Parts: sequence; structure tokens; C-alpha cells
Amino acid sequence: MTESFLALARKYRPKKLSELIGQNIFVSTIQNALKNNRLAHAYLFSGVRGVGKTTTARILAHLFNGEEEVKGNPIDLFEVDAARYTTVDTMRELLDGIKYRPSNWKYKVYILDEVHMLSNSAVSSLLKNLEEPPEHVKFIFCTTEPRKIPATIISRCQRFDLKRIPFDILAKYLNDIAKKEKSEIDINAASMIARASDGSVRDALSILDKSLSLGEKKVTEKHIQELLGLVDRSNIYLLFENLMNGKTKEGLEKFNDLYNSGGEPGIIIQDLLEVVHWLSRLVLTPEISREPGVSQIDKEKGLELSKKLSMSELSQTWQILLKGYQELQSHEMPHIVAEMVLIRLAFASELPSLDEVSNNLKTTKQEEGVKTSENKPIITTEEKKENVSKNKKQTGIGTDTVMEMKNVETVKKKIFEESNRKNIKFDKNIIVNNFKEVADLFLEKKEILLFNNLFSHVHLVNFKKGKIELNPTNDAPKDLGPKVGQLLTEWTKEKWHILMTQEKGEPTLEEQSDKEKESIINNLSKNEHIKEILNNFPGAKIEEVKDKGEEDE
Repeated sequence: MTESFLALARKYRPKKLSELIGQNIFVSTIQNALKNNRLAHAYLFSGVRGVGKTTTARILAHLFNGEEEVKGNPIDLFEVDAARYTTVDTMRELLDGIKYRPSNWKYKVYILDEVHMLSNSAVSSLLKNLEEPPEHVKFIFCTTEPRKIPATIISRCQRFDLKRIPFDILAKYLNDIAKKEKSEIDINAASMIARASDGSVRDALSILDKSLSLGEKKVTEKHIQELLGLVDRSNIYLLFENLMNGKTKEGLEKFNDLYNSGGEPGIIIQDLLEVVHWLSRLVLTPEISREPGVSQIDKEKGLELSKKLSMSELSQTWQILLKGYQELQSHEMPHIVAEMVLIRLAFASELPSLDEVSNNLKTTKQEEGVKTSENKPIITTEEKKENVSKNKKQTGIGTDTVMEMKNVETVKKKIFEESNRKNIKFDKNIIVNNFKEVADLFLEKKEILLFNNLFSHVHLVNFKKGKIELNPTNDAPKDLGPKVGQLLTEWTKEKWHILMTQEKGEPTLEEQSDKEKESIINNLSKNEHIKEILNNFPGAKIEEVKDKGEEDE
């Protein structure tokens, strides 16, 4: 009887702490905790899919009970999907036996996977047991979305964020697994799988499983490209070079060759985006070309092209490709859309860059200034008087009127120059000392949407120079932090980091403003004159309080 097939992700699932890859900080922390007997009663593991959250939880459950390796399915280990326990009754059913001591182990261990799926009622039912658990109980929670977990649970756990596995470590791991399977995989092919899996061990092993099923003695980069529907990297670079050189015909021919060979239009545009991203990184930090896991084609062509292209050209190319990729996702004719995107990119390469336009403008202004100074006639004081007299006779405007007009123009010019000086001074010396000043700055800079979010949709947790911690409401956009940080850095000429947290913060600025307004109205209502007015007009009440001289909106 033949042995049943077992997927690689299950066959080589780590059973010991030493078998975990890419999680060195967690491993060393747990080893020290075991050595010093400092084990917490609850742990929270977060991270993207496939990095080993549940596997780590199982290993830790056995370590709690003095076992170095995962063995079988112990009766005192309760591993459940939290999505099934979303009501009070189901949660009580799960925790019904928590008060009874374990049968074989020292501790009962509850592993709740995808704990962010718990409802509010289930969380409330769990909290009491989590806050004061029996001495023989340990909890381990796993999640891919820690921001959805109530702060009341997070604050009662030791939290570990399991990282994506670095590509070079993951590629080496795949190579070792292939050898154990009595096969061989090219290092570039393993690196390609690592990149495609985005640091997920489970995804990488699934791809390796399929590649080994090809029956080849050695899995090469070409096999992986065909398996994943990817395009040969050298052809992508050739397509990119044709487009950047404005060779529209050659570029479209190369694109159609790739399409006819089985390349998906969306994948081709995505590969071009990856090339632009890689070249942008090389322009800024060329030393990354020496990092392990970088393919030879990326290293050679990347360094060659990064010396020819500027950041402004790469930024423009990125915007065109990204916009085109978004258009392509929602269109029924992706091939046609992709061709139009490439045509747009090829013709954009013929346009002057921003630097060239700026230099041309400066040159033109300088030339015009030289011509003006060369051709401008020298007018004496007597000629000026004669011109004024002529203007008076031709237009019928008196000398006094002409002088008055000159004075007005002079005053206007002074006001304009003074305003410019103030603006320049303000732009150079913007300083914000508190969060309210930050919000006011966004209002002053006409960033109304961002001001509204800062005013109404975030709670200030901590403010210090260069770093602001905020607790966003559900209505706050996900990209609020990066946008605020970027603009604040640009305006103040100092680096600012905006961090989002689940910690409890102050009331929003809007809530503070409403409370202050309510307090002022209450104080005014106690004034004798105001009372008299309100008594004379039944049903009247104070709706709004404004500063003296403030205009109505």
C-alpha cells in the first residue's frame, strides 16, 4: 500500500523552537523566559498569513508543560477557531471546564486562532477569565489583524509580532526542503518563489510543492516563471528600455510577444512597476545590489539603468504605470488597456523632465532680462517731465491725479513685498508646540479634509517634538498617518513620525471644542442681563458664541 501524499507545509511543519526560521527575537525571548521561569499567562501572536503563528502557539503550549517537541493532540490543549465562538453562550461553553485542573499536563492551554473575529459580547465573556485566570491555565491568541482586537485584550497579553521571513533565509530554507525531497532547485528559482510568497513560509512551500510535481531533476528559474505565469525578467527589462527610449513600435512588439507567450497584461504591468521600484531604490542606495537573493539580471541591468535615469523620470513613470494598472483591474479588455498604458509611457519619455523645464524657464527669463536691459532707452529727468506733461495733455488727467496714481502703485508694491516677506519668514520658521497647533496648521494650509480628520476623528495619545501618537476612530482613513507626517515634515523642515495606536487618548479636538462652548454658554446663562433677555423672549436660547469682530460664516 502506497503512502498517502502529505503537503510540504504539513510534512515539514516545525515541532521545536529551534526549527522556527526568521523569528530570532521571539525564540531568544521565550528561551530566556523559560530559563528564568517568567512565562506570562496570555500571549498574542500577530503577523501575515503563513509566517507560523499557530505553529508557534503549539510549540509554546508544549514548552509550558516541559515538552521540547510537539507530540500528538494532547487532551489538555484546546485549539479552536475564534470565528465559531462569537456569542456569549458559545464562549461560555468553551470556557466551561476552565476551573477544572488538567488531566496530564501542568497547564491547560487555550489557543484561539483569528481572535479578531470575536464579537464584543464574546470578548466581554472572555475578559474576566483572561484578567484573573486560574493558575493552571494559559491563553495563546493568534491574529492577522491586530488592529481589530479590543485594547482590553491586547493590554492583558504579551504581544509578539512575527515578521515576514527575509527572502534570502526563505530561499535557503526552500533549497534545504528540496534536498530532503531528493530533488534540487536553482537558487534563483528559490529566490523567485520567496518573492512571490511575500515572506509567507506556507505560501512558499505550496509553490515549491507544485514545482516539484513537474518531475524535473532540477527546478530552474524558467520553470517557476511558467508555473506562476511570470514573464522572463530579461524581456521585462528590454520592454522597459524600449519604452523609456520612446521606441513605441519595438515596445508594443515586445509586449505582444510576451502576451502571445502566455503573459497576463496585469502581470506585465506589475513587473514593470517592480522594475521602477527596484531602480528607484538603486538610485538612492546603490549598495542594495549586493544584498543576498538579488538575481544577476536585476543586479546588472538595474545598476546600468539607474545611472541613466533620474528620480523625477522614475517618479513620472511610476505614476503612469500605477494609474494604468488601476484602470486595467476594472476593465474587460485588459490587453487593449495595457497597450494604451505603454503607448502613454513611451510618448511621455519624449517630454522634457521637470528639471529641464525648470532650467529652460530660468534661461528664458535671464535672456529676456538681458534683452530688456540692452534695449531699454535711458530717460533723463527732463524727458520724464515731458512724458508726464504729454500724458496729461493726451488723456486729460491732471498732474496731481498722475502723482496720486503713482503713490497708489507704490503703496500696493510695498504691501505686496511686505506680504511676501511675511510669507517667506513664516514658511521658514513654522513651529508647532501642541496637537491643536498641528490641526490649525492644516486648516491654514487649506488641507481641509486632513484638518477635519485631525479635528474630529483622532484621539491624541502622546505629543512630543517629531513624534505624535494617535488613536483613530473607525471613520479615520487608513493612510492618515503617512499623509500628515509627510506634509508636516515638508512644512516644518523637521522629521515627524505619526503613529497609530489602540491606547486610550484624549477627547477629540471637536469634543473639546464642544465642551468648552457648552461651558461658556452655561456661564452666560447665569448672567443677569442674559437671563432678563431670555425671559422676555420665551423659547429663546443661546445657540452660538463668537468673539468680538468675528464674521458670520
